[in-house]
Amino acid sequence: MAAEVFVLAVSQPRWLSTLTSYNCLRRQGVMCRDTVSVGWDGRLYDCDFNQQLELGLRVGGRHRTVFDVQSLDELTGVAIGCDNHCFGCTAGAGSSCQGAAE
Repeated sequence: MAAEVFVLAVSQPRWLSTLTSYNCLRRQGVMCRDTVSVGWDGRLYDCDFNQQLELGLRVGGRHRTVFDVQSLDELTGVAIGCDNHCFGCTAGAGSSCQGAAE
């Protein structure tokens, strides 16, 4: 049995393993759904990773800052910036700054 598993793993393309790691159930627990990061200049970001990549929260094509919003409720429904790094938070048990996504 172990030999069969090894042969199967070796014969599959590398990218195929990334597809099997994705866990759609983790989408509910990722930080970008309920956390806002604030940059040194007041710009708002929907996650720490987007902050490091300078992918700011945009509404109407403009970066939003702490000076633009009166309440975080104003950000409800704003599109979350997504890119390849987002798969890290949705793989396996998920990931967040607090550990595994619940």
